[in-house]
Amino acid sequence: MKREEMNPKVADELKCIPRIKGDLEQNLFRSFYNMIRRHDLATNPAMPARESFKKALEHARKTSPNFSPIYNSELLRM
Repeated sequence: MKREEMNPKVADELKCIPRIKGDLEQNLFRSFYNMIRRHDLATNPAMPARESFKKALEHARKTSPNFSPIYNSELLRM
């Protein structure tokens, strides 16, 4: 997928993962999702958002095993 197509798609998905002032873990998770999602779409444009979400959550839980992200469940249906 080209960057021009990817940018609006990822931006829409990130609306489902809020940035929360003062919540480092949540904001890092959001950053992980952004990075992983872009990579996934570049390698496989048909990759569902839920797969990228799972990868980002695994990555976040390496440093914070009890982390529970705040997100809109609509993301997992994209």
